[in-house]
Amino acid sequence: MKRVARTALLALTWLVLIFTLVQLGFWQLHRAQALNVATAPTPDKPLVALTEVATAGMNLPIKAVNRIVSATGVYEKGYVARDQKITGETKGDLDVRVLRLANNYAVLVVRGISKEELPNLSGEVEITGRLYPRQNVDRAFTKPGELSRIDPALIVSKEFPFLYDGYIILKSEKFLETNSANPEFIDAPQISQRVAGFYWQHISYVVVWWFMALLLLVLPLFPQMRQRSYISIAADQKASKKEKKR
Repeated sequence: MKRVARTALLALTWLVLIFTLVQLGFWQLHRAQALNVATAPTPDKPLVALTEVATAGMNLPIKAVNRIVSATGVYEKGYVARDQKITGETKGDLDVRVLRLANNYAVLVVRGISKEELPNLSGEVEITGRLYPRQNVDRAFTKPGELSRIDPALIVSKEFPFLYDGYIILKSEKFLETNSANPEFIDAPQISQRVAGFYWQHISYVVVWWFMALLLLVLPLFPQMRQRSYISIAADQKASKKEKKR
């Protein structure tokens, strides 16, 4: 009787462990799928003014990243951002301007591919473009008038004490008073906000949990486990005979 109860308990424990490992695998799989959905590109939201989604001198809110924004102001300074990724593996130099808004704050604007000499731009301009977070890694060694990365922190000065975090890549540009040569626009795709490696980390856990469940499932088929089972049964029978003799 004791042997039957113990066998039943072992079988139940074995099944519970297998079920638990399988469910852990499904849990990690669902987390990977949820992460994939949450970080997938979404349709662009309606155009909004830069001043409505960001504040000068403050970090760029996550909800503002990838938004299509509009702004009106005057270009005051121009820089060349060296060795910037344009499309795929293609790199080039970009024309980056400091746009001063009516509230006297400024924002960096990427107009497009840089010419050999930056054109002089004057007059009020209306722009729309996609808002990106600042770059944190230098792309090149630079000289005066150039940027190693597109980061407002590099140009903060008495002239521009407060800038909006991040930068705008142009989608359209309209000068209100003067005509200006159209810039050579670059693509402005949405950037993924996925944390690198997290999706595949979840998938690797799925493989680990299900592999452990499979091992438990086939464990009774191994000769060593069957031998231990026979030894246990023989020991129980021997103990039972001793009790009967008493």
